Amino acid sequence: MKKLMPALMAVIVAIALSSLTPLASSAEKHPEKTPAEIASGANSMFFCGYCHILTYPRVIKKAHASWKESKHNNVACADCHYPPGELDAGVPEHRSIPNDKEGEEERKRDIEFMKTELEVLSRLVTILNMDESSVLRRPRLDDRSCRTRDCHPPEGGGEKSEYWEKKITFAEVEKDGKPKSRIDFTHKEHYDEKKWVKGDEMHCTTCHKHETRGKHFETSKADCFLCHFVNAEMNKDRAKCSLCHEIPTRPLQQQKKEGEEKKDDEEPITHKKLEENKVPCEGCHLEVVRGSGQVNLEKCLDCHDNEEETMKYAKELEPMHKEHVAAQTARCINCHEPVEHKKADFLDYARLQCTRCHPDHHIYQRKLLLGEATEEAAKTPNLMFEVKTNCTGCHVEEKTAKGEKVISGSAKGCVDCHTKRHEAMLTEWKDKIKEELESISEVQKDAEDAIEKAKQENAPAEKLKTMLDSYNKGLATINIVKFGNGVHNKKYSIILIDVAFGHFEDTTDILSEE
Repeated sequence: MKKLMPALMAVIVAIALSSLTPLASSAEKHPEKTPAEIASGANSMFFCGYCHILTYPRVIKKAHASWKESKHNNVACADCHYPPGELDAGVPEHRSIPNDKEGEEERKRDIEFMKTELEVLSRLVTILNMDESSVLRRPRLDDRSCRTRDCHPPEGGGEKSEYWEKKITFAEVEKDGKPKSRIDFTHKEHYDEKKWVKGDEMHCTTCHKHETRGKHFETSKADCFLCHFVNAEMNKDRAKCSLCHEIPTRPLQQQKKEGEEKKDDEEPITHKKLEENKVPCEGCHLEVVRGSGQVNLEKCLDCHDNEEETMKYAKELEPMHKEHVAAQTARCINCHEPVEHKKADFLDYARLQCTRCHPDHHIYQRKLLLGEATEEAAKTPNLMFEVKTNCTGCHVEEKTAKGEKVISGSAKGCVDCHTKRHEAMLTEWKDKIKEELESISEVQKDAEDAIEKAKQENAPAEKLKTMLDSYNKGLATINIVKFGNGVHNKKYSIILIDVAFGHFEDTTDILSEE
């Protein structure tokens, strides 16, 4: 068996390498070179492929194909994937690779290790049977590899450093058949530390990475949109439209036909005029930014175990960006939900954004259900709070209100969960709340009369202020029951009515105080 090993390994290596013919060509063209010389030169593909084609043949074949079509196809693997002068740094397994610093004996030993180790054969049998989706973690690239004087120096590099401040066309936009407008990009603006997210540290690979099969080293628009729009107000700070777009200067409305009378005070509507009048951009462009970009904590479990120590920092901005972005262990899109930036149906998108017009929609109902609307009353959650019954548990009947279909609360929901005799429960609750609200209306009226009397009698300003404060507290409390519909928590609603009753009585009593 021992005698057969070298021959067997040679056959296996030949079969594996045959699936990636271009990798072998470097060694054939340079038979006089040592592996280390090949690795550090412009023809390093064979040297890297010697091992990597044995581990992930399909993956390395795709990587090589996309590299061949890239702008960097004249750059050796090691020139990008290892910092200058550190060929074996970062990956312990690579330290056994022969290099020029070793003596002849060490080099011979290492080459023999790579050729004859039984472990290589056993791994090869397993790896060649892997699914295509089984891949190693993506490699990190050190910024120093990109920013050498021979490649992309940020400054002092003559023509090669022009890219740092040069305007690069990121995209071209054509509108209504009119000439395309350019969206330009500069590296220097994006590498400004003052603009980085807390805990972040920009690297070349923060933007440039292998995203698709077709390109070896590309920028992703998805990442651009995420950085510019997540947790940002439209047209403010990093989401400011003019950072990328040239703001139109032509009038927006259709101009009057020739010969039509023009009024003296009539001015063309332009973006500049709208900006001066502080017209919100959302009024016309709400749909162009879609998606929250928020982090779904379930994504953490794709890489981490569900352990308390790991998850307790999941919502903290600084450590998350430091450990994942600055350390280059993950991509933005691995954690964040995507943000889209493109044209869409502007009416339907706005129509379905309820919170745009109702920012605190059903807030009173929520306060009643939680039973914690005020500190003046003990917390008293809804009877079904413990079993986590939400709105859809009781709102089961479709009705029409003001011409629009709504799902309303119904006694049917009570019967479906409880018994037939519970059908009358909802009506009983409504009647009780109505009775209590009617009983407090007289006390509220007395308080309002007392305030009016205080004003007519020119009561001291301090006394009038105290009366108004007390009355407003009562009114705010009673409104929770009125507008939140007290049946959402009958018991708590009655408690709140009692609290409001006390405030209205206090208002009246303050007037008679000396």
